Amino acid sequence: MSNAPPRFACDVMLGSTAKWLRMLGIDTFYDNRAADADLKRLCREEKRILLTKDRALYGSMPAGAGRLVAAVHLREQLEEIVGAFRLDRFDLPPRCSVCNGELAEIAKERVQDLVPPYVFRTQERFQRCALCRRLYWPGTHLERIVDRIAKIRKTCE
Repeated sequence: MSNAPPRFACDVMLGSTAKWLRMLGIDTFYDNRAADADLKRLCREEKRILLTKDRALYGSMPAGAGRLVAAVHLREQLEEIVGAFRLDRFDLPPRCSVCNGELAEIAKERVQDLVPPYVFRTQERFQRCALCRRLYWPGTHLERIVDRIAKIRKTCE
């Protein structure tokens, strides 16, 4: 078994799942406009595993190059994927939930004109996506996200 985490591509039916995999730090391609042929090519060229709910698409993938996700609801989908690929063994920094880019710390003084005044006053740590330049900070929703991720990981231990 590889020490490197798997890289995924999600089809159009797994957009929310892709977002949460990114928050778990897993490199996950998602584009709701990507055609099946594009996803298959991407997986082949970038050695990604296709996650799909589409039986025909899954059936057209080479053995081991895809996973047909059985679960219907987001939490169960994440538990299924984390468990199947043992993603709980990786402790990775989150990725941009929008574009999958890597996040890097950015000095507080560099974001003063880029975030709302209240956020600037109340937050000390900021991260910026290397690709889309979106800014992240530990807002009030962070505790819920961290709790949800911890529950998903715990379920899969």
